[in-house]
Amino acid sequence: MEPTAPEHPPLPEPPVLHAGGGVLLRRHRPEDADAIFEQCSDTDMQRWTSVPVPYERHHVQGFLDKVDAGWADGSMASCAVELDGRFAGTVDLRLGEARWAEIGFGLHPAARGRGVMTRAARTLLAWGFDELGLVGVHWRAVVGNHASRSVAEKCGFRVEGEVRGLLVARGHRDDGWIGSLLASELR
Repeated sequence: MEPTAPEHPPLPEPPVLHAGGGVLLRRHRPEDADAIFEQCSDTDMQRWTSVPVPYERHHVQGFLDKVDAGWADGSMASCAVELDGRFAGTVDLRLGEARWAEIGFGLHPAARGRGVMTRAARTLLAWGFDELGLVGVHWRAVVGNHASRSVAEKCGFRVEGEVRGLLVARGHRDDGWIGSLLASELR
């Protein structure tokens, strides 16, 4: 018998969340496509994440379709990060079993180094704990992705350790850091 994917309750409509400092979380829009393409074509984004390489224009529509499907089937709460009225990245909660999720995020190069993702991640985490009733969230990143680790630690994640071969991207396994955050630990 084939295992089935966990059932998820329907998600509420994607929120509009103000994170402070000109940072807003909102639903992705078709007009974000050019900035998404720029972000995912960036060498750091390709080095540290599982985006396709080379990243092509049709991948943007596939990403936007995946985001919409995640909201519709209750498997992923994904928000566009907007900085001062412009698309700046994505942060999402991939919902798992027993009210746990995994956080994922990526930022456009023009928005990096200013605390944008820390504000965005904190805001979505608080929403996930309060609105979705999550009890915990996992974070994973390729070993060496210090920018991702910094965001996780500033949000209160406890980095539990380093796991050999934890992450797979484009048919290649990388060692990964893994961390967890309980609702009571969000900073």
